[in-house]
Amino acid sequence: MNRLLLVMTGALLPALVGCSNTVDTEPKRDCEFEAFDVSACDAAALASVKAEGIWNANVVLGGVDAPGTVRFPGAPLLFNTPMSEQRVGEGTFFLAGDYPNGAISSRLVLSGCQAPSATQVTGTFRRCSNGAGDLTGNFEAVRLQRRAGEQEAEGVALVSETPLPRGMASDVFVAGGFAYVTALSDGLFIYDVSKPEHPEKLAELSPSNDVWYRAWVRGQTLYVSSSKEGVILYDVRNPKAPTRITDTSWRQAVQGWGLVVDQDRLYLMSPAPRGEVLIYDLSKDANKPSLLARYYAEESLLANGETPVEGVVFNDRLYVGHWRYGLVVADVKTPTKPVTLGHFGYDKATSRPVAVGVIEGDGRTIAFEASEGWNSRIRALNVTDPAHIEQVGQFQLRPESTVSGLTLVGSRLYVAHAQDGLRILDVSNPSTPKPRAYYNTWRESDPGRGQAFLEGLSGVKVPGDGYLYAAETSRGLMVFREQ
Repeated sequence: MNRLLLVMTGALLPALVGCSNTVDTEPKRDCEFEAFDVSACDAAALASVKAEGIWNANVVLGGVDAPGTVRFPGAPLLFNTPMSEQRVGEGTFFLAGDYPNGAISSRLVLSGCQAPSATQVTGTFRRCSNGAGDLTGNFEAVRLQRRAGEQEAEGVALVSETPLPRGMASDVFVAGGFAYVTALSDGLFIYDVSKPEHPEKLAELSPSNDVWYRAWVRGQTLYVSSSKEGVILYDVRNPKAPTRITDTSWRQAVQGWGLVVDQDRLYLMSPAPRGEVLIYDLSKDANKPSLLARYYAEESLLANGETPVEGVVFNDRLYVGHWRYGLVVADVKTPTKPVTLGHFGYDKATSRPVAVGVIEGDGRTIAFEASEGWNSRIRALNVTDPAHIEQVGQFQLRPESTVSGLTLVGSRLYVAHAQDGLRILDVSNPSTPKPRAYYNTWRESDPGRGQAFLEGLSGVKVPGDGYLYAAETSRGLMVFREQ
């Protein structure tokens, strides 16, 4: 799961509210069914709701969105907590999950009040610690189903599907006929994709108490962004037997996230501890990067969650998805002295995926930036003059499905859209992005569904060999071909 969304949903997790050595004798007091006033609720509408399937839910706490998941089939889960009580039917919608936190007994509750449809519920969220309510907000929950009128695919065909041996696929990088799939705490898997119809697993790399987000290969060196170590390097001259490069004298002790290599420079987006972009020189020794600069967006506030997460480089300019701060543009022509050129912020920003290019026939430099979370959307931004960035268009499917990855090739934007799968947009006119093709990768029956809001297609790459390579949290490495 995206760790920034964990921060957003952290308020839902157990909290120490005292130092008592005993558990309250009425641990569910304020979070029991009887504690909620539903006299003004629409019981008739709630009666149409069924306790089935997988739902995405968004809790709003003090104006901040905290999205999560509700799973009914199998072992029921509420925000990845075992569901201990459910009353759905006969005009009632009440879900609760209990969990211990040391001496504290905690409970999460969704109490439905309105049901605009049989697959949508709104109402009250509450968290209790030792029986006392300590967080209250509103929620909206929507059952995940294929969008109305859509088939499995249109305009794109599945070439192959290779589940990972373990873990959830987070992203993929393709180079030299090999695919490098990151899987967060489960590491990285290397596949031979010289025959895309039959990918062959060659090797797997396992982290030690770490999370690996992104991978990039330049020449014979594999760079991996690490939550614990910033950047980790491997020699992949023999992809069947990668060798870790043990010289770490150059490395900075930061959290690494987004990772991009442009020419002889490596850019590492680091949300913590200082919210910066580290710029390294690879020209002298690719296996021993030399730190050139630590770039900060001067007016961003780390305390507000305004931290760099993902980024791309285009024509000596760095474009950063800077989470709560929005999109940041910096001049990196002189990499030792990066200069902020502009910034585009918006209400409740959660800026992460970014793709940039000059659209043929349009002439402007356009940045496609996407927010991540509930009500996600893609913004088309004219960044030709970074000091005066303007939004010229946008694309959105539905609030409950988020954009997780973007790749721009010519006038086509390839979108990893979580539960809405692969989306290919024609952006020849950035003001009106038009759907061109799609593949619905998310299936409720796939293993592991319903554990996290960020499920489904999480990354897509287009290396130019005629195929599209994607990472899908449950289905692993997926290869497509446009029709």
